[in-house]
Amino acid sequence: MPARLSTRISIRWGDDEASEPTETLVMSVGGYFMDLRVVKADNSVDWAFAGTRDIVARQPKLHCRWHHVIDSHNTFAPDEGFFTDLPNGDSLETGSMACMEKGGAVTDYEEIWRALPTEGLRAWILKREDAETNNITFLGRVGSEFFAMVQKRGGGPLTVQREVLEEDKWVVKYQSGGAALPSLVNSGLSALTNEVTWKQGDEADVQGEKYTVCSTESSS
Repeated sequence: MPARLSTRISIRWGDDEASEPTETLVMSVGGYFMDLRVVKADNSVDWAFAGTRDIVARQPKLHCRWHHVIDSHNTFAPDEGFFTDLPNGDSLETGSMACMEKGGAVTDYEEIWRALPTEGLRAWILKREDAETNNITFLGRVGSEFFAMVQKRGGGPLTVQREVLEEDKWVVKYQSGGAALPSLVNSGLSALTNEVTWKQGDEADVQGEKYTVCSTESSS
């Protein structure tokens, strides 16, 4: 299954009206994911998290479970959802999870997701665990989108940056938090060195630091 970029079209909690208060983008590469949700009204982070994804079952519906290795909500219990293909090509996800707008009460939800076009470039997610600082860093790229996220193991403030490749030049699309993160903006490169040859389990050098290649695929 090729790597995917997905955006959320709407969310509905219980019997509430469907709405979309965020700009949400999810990278899925192999068994790993990175998810960034930014509130449209004030540009704050609604939720940012990254980790691993399991396919629990494919029939009668696709059933996925996500394990949060880092999470801006500092909630690390797995969450899961069930997917149904819609006639227009979108996907309907159903399940239940804690709803912050309802005081954290576990609430049924429906989300509509849409796959975004990618440019056929190599896609990957990398991870670095630093024993000295206790930081966990995820980096991800699918097509022209790049994410970087870092948080201490076990929780705390999460720093995130999103960069977009425009006309062979990376530009910062979004940034939140004060921790240092690798950036492609000042690299002068449209791709990281040797990224097209990376395989799962390889060690990758990113701006002088060693990362593990968690997953890598074609994005088309």
